[in-house]
Amino acid sequence: MISNCDINEFDVVGITNELPLNRLGGVGSVIENLISGFEAKGLKILWYLTDHSYRQFEVEQILAEFSNVAIGTSVELESINVSIAHLHTYNHNSQILDYLKGKRTVFTIHSLLRCEADSNNVDMSLAIDQQEKLIAGCDEIVLVSYAELEHYYKLDYQKLNTQVNVIHNGLKHPGRQHPNTVTRKLGFCGRLVPRKRPEYVQMILKEKGFEEYSTLIAGRGFSSYARDLIQDTDLNHRICYLGWCGRERLEAFYNSIELLAIPSVYEPFGMVALEAMARYIPVVCTRIASLVEVLGENAIFAENYRYESFKDAMLQWLNMDIKKRNSMVQAARDRYSRFFTDVSMAGKYFDLFQRLS
Repeated sequence: MISNCDINEFDVVGITNELPLNRLGGVGSVIENLISGFEAKGLKILWYLTDHSYRQFEVEQILAEFSNVAIGTSVELESINVSIAHLHTYNHNSQILDYLKGKRTVFTIHSLLRCEADSNNVDMSLAIDQQEKLIAGCDEIVLVSYAELEHYYKLDYQKLNTQVNVIHNGLKHPGRQHPNTVTRKLGFCGRLVPRKRPEYVQMILKEKGFEEYSTLIAGRGFSSYARDLIQDTDLNHRICYLGWCGRERLEAFYNSIELLAIPSVYEPFGMVALEAMARYIPVVCTRIASLVEVLGENAIFAENYRYESFKDAMLQWLNMDIKKRNSMVQAARDRYSRFFTDVSMAGKYFDLFQRLS
């Protein structure tokens, strides 16, 4: 194990396979905001990185950039003696359950993998089995939305664990304070997987009214699906794949776009919606429960998953009066500030930790 702190100074250890550097998905983004929220609340947590895929130079950067970090194996966790273990994961190995025995344990589920598998039409049997064992093996489960809680009950997971909490994700205030100017750029941000429908944000460029627009796509591709997204070569010069974007690159992405499109079939929370809300960027998205939970009615919703519905919503945004558009993004920003900051999220976790102590 390597660490940049005294590992015995903490009451809580946050165990993860992803920290906010070159992150693969939403876990690292949430943890980045948990770090800032906990710091604001004066709560010290040891972040333990295990079962990760970071390269050595990235490990060194993590240790230099973030305080209170330890990196090691699941077995080496045994040397850390804390009262509460807080687990964030998509794919920890089964050894983690040995460490959790005898401790008060909280498992934050960033995405229910059965829903991921169904919405992406992929086989995730091994990962699902692992997640279900963790659900059964922990004291408290945290889901990131009431929409996820509904999925949890539909999956009959209350038979695995009845102690379920909902704590919404939060976001540190970004620098932007005013609505964006006209850029003629549409944005998509997220993993390039079937459930997120990234192809819709390309297809819209062929529609009347969008002739002068281009699309920026921020996100990793994990499959041939992602590689084959552009099938119309006439659009090549109007579509820019940015790959994974974080920090300065992510800010540059949001500073460049007029609108964020989220045509997803399934979202456990919708962190990118929150990022847009906080930056006064209008959102066009599918009317799924999690996104309505985050955005309220402060977005333009496609009523179903079909492209035609998405197109209608995009045209509604395109033709919206500027005053009405600005009023919508201001209301979204206000909603973010009231309910979804990093400090609000950290406070709810702090209350949960206090109850378990």
